[in-house]
This record gives sequence, structure tokens and C-alpha cells, in this order.
Amino acid sequence: MAINPCKAVLRQGKCALLICDVQERFAKAMFEFDKITQNSTKLIKALKLLDVPVIVSEQNPKALGKTIPQFDISNAKGPFAKSQFSMCTPEINDELSKICCGQKPTSVILIGIEAHVCIENTAIDLRGDGYEVHTVADCCTSRSQEDRLLALERMRDIGCHITTSENVIFKLLGDAKHKEFKNIQSLVKVPTLYTGLVPASKI
Repeated sequence: MAINPCKAVLRQGKCALLICDVQERFAKAMFEFDKITQNSTKLIKALKLLDVPVIVSEQNPKALGKTIPQFDISNAKGPFAKSQFSMCTPEINDELSKICCGQKPTSVILIGIEAHVCIENTAIDLRGDGYEVHTVADCCTSRSQEDRLLALERMRDIGCHITTSENVIFKLLGDAKHKEFKNIQSLVKVPTLYTGLVPASKI
């Protein structure tokens, strides 16, 4: 499916980051969880420098724990507890509708777990509400790699932009003259960790 290139653009002031259910009890069950955590931490730090607003959800936190401490969510809205598999609860929808200086963003950057459950259901709802969705593949996972990869394919089929953490960072940065370029540069010097998204033979 051809994508309008104008819709693949990310701009400061017109996008938000949604962090879905990256909680303590999931750590041992998820495929490549430590690598996903490191990639996501870099992305979260970069988007904080770029003033991208953040919303965090937690699935049944009484049973599954809080968001992992590696993530700096001190500037985020939430965490919002939920039981449904989509992040698009009434509370979160309300926050999202006004998160960009009182207005809704045109684009949502989506990271978290599980790719085939809460991430995919969130993406479906966001697309239905007219948002451009940028699913960050190297910051999303599931218990199995098969479920993860097939979920990314399905999300692409409904018009999501399947992307990577560094692609998002540099789209938002836009220019080496950006005031945060040097700070971002120091973050991206740490290589993005390989999480099996493409065959190792192609790297």
C-alpha cells in the first residue's frame, strides 16, 4: 500500500509518544526485553529533549507492577491504569485530544508491549480516530518473535508507519542546526540493539 509521504512526516508540536504497558512483571516473559528497554530508554530521553509530550498506560498494575524504573516518565501524563487491551480509554483519549498545547496531535509514536495485543489494538483505535501512527518496531515486543513480527505486518496493512527509534529521532530533529543536535548526537552514539527485526545475514 502506497503511503502519502506527507503523512510520514513527524514534527515537534504535532506528535505525542504513547508508552504502552512496559511493566515490571513482564520483564522475564518478553522476547528481547532488555534490548527493547535500552532502545526505548534512548528514544524517551531524545523525545524529552525535543519536548514531545508523553502518555503512559499500565495494564492491571496491581497484578503486573508499575512501569519499569529505567524509563524517565517524570514529565508524562499518567500512568493510566487500564484493563482493556487498547490504550484508547476515555481518560487517555481525553488527554491525547489536548496534549499539544490544547490541541490533538496529528501523529502518535507508539512503543511498548505486547505488539500483537495492546500495541496492535491501540494502533487500530488510533487509526480509526484519524491519527497517523508510527509504531517503533525496535521498541515493541511480545512473548514470541512470531507474534511480534506478524503484528507489525498487520499494523502496516492498516496504514501504520513501521519505523525504528533512530528514524523517529532524526525525523523530529530535522536539521543538524537544531539546538538539541549535540545532545541528541551523544545519545545516538550508543548503537541501537539488534532485536531480530531483519535476518542477521542482512545486517
